Amino acid sequence: MIQAPLSPLSLPIYAVIEILDPYLKIKNAEYLEGGLSNRCMKLTDFCGRHYVWRPKGDSTCAFGLSRENEFKALKRASDFGLTLPPVACFDEGLLVHWIEGKPLDKKEINVSTLSRLLTSVHQLPDLKHTFEPFSKAEYYFQHLSSAFKTKEMKEIHHFFQSNAFESQLKLTVSHFDLGYYNLIKQDKNEIKIIDWEYSALGDPALDIVMASFANHLSLHRLVKAYCQVRGFDVELWLSICRRWKPVAQYLGLFWYSLGFELYGDKVYKTHALILLKQLKMNLSSGSNLLR
Repeated sequence: MIQAPLSPLSLPIYAVIEILDPYLKIKNAEYLEGGLSNRCMKLTDFCGRHYVWRPKGDSTCAFGLSRENEFKALKRASDFGLTLPPVACFDEGLLVHWIEGKPLDKKEINVSTLSRLLTSVHQLPDLKHTFEPFSKAEYYFQHLSSAFKTKEMKEIHHFFQSNAFESQLKLTVSHFDLGYYNLIKQDKNEIKIIDWEYSALGDPALDIVMASFANHLSLHRLVKAYCQVRGFDVELWLSICRRWKPVAQYLGLFWYSLGFELYGDKVYKTHALILLKQLKMNLSSGSNLLR
């Protein structure tokens, strides 16, 4: 029996089944919990094989996501064993394999494991699509309604856009959401990475900063561990990461604000308010955030 609550921003389950038929005969389907920029479904076919349907929709448009680019990133990462290969990309969404295992608990993640995973991602062959943080923040800002574009939000946006800078490092494939919740532990403690929708060619230092935020780990310790793995200069990378830190907060502010506007979930409003307070405090202190 197919049963699930219907998300207003997703295709109905029966519409997805029709899209996949006769490519795939679906026996069971259910919406997955979590996920701000998508409302995914777990699908089971009549042979008992499991898949995930990652739709296109209002949210993917609002966040500037491309399932086609995600397909390419998944294919690249799967070639090197970091995840499973995608199944197929349709006009309406992306079909991927369900990865068996258990999502990592936030208590299980540490700087050693995370630095090795970041290294593996950053050493992948280049992708063609890029992630430019200041352009992405502008995109988020433009998709906010006027009610969310308060004076404070406009001032912060103007500051960062007026002080935009380019990466000091060679761009690498970056995941940009390498949180414990996107890491699946399998047998023999092998870890697979999921949710590559934000991945692109980008600044690896920004990826490190975002990973430290997502996993609530010390940025200094993570940079040190990463540089030890890669043989890089710790002080140089620390200085670059510190420069990206407020930019990551700026991106997060608009990301959470856009998510709250789309879904009304108070968790995202709470995160947005915390970031807004931090950025206002730093700006009012007169400190030069981006140097």
